[in-house]
Amino acid sequence: MNIKNSITLRSFKKYHPRQIAKFVKGFFNGRIFIAGLGRLRVVEGKVVAYQHQKTEKNILIAVSEINQIINELSQPRPALA
Repeated sequence: MNIKNSITLRSFKKYHPRQIAKFVKGFFNGRIFIAGLGRLRVVEGKVVAYQHQKTEKNILIAVSEINQIINELSQPRPALA
């Protein structure tokens, strides 16, 4: 799938990183839109900022936070005794 021809998978009206992470984790490539942040790419199950957004600190913080939650959700949970 070419990222330039992909459609927006989902729009989020509010920034809820855990909800966004759960959604993104299930997709490999595409785009999402988050109100207040704008459009972001989903590449190999991770959120990535577009090149022109990489100077905006609030976007980089949000991307980092979402990807950290995706990593936490991807970790196997220890079995309870």
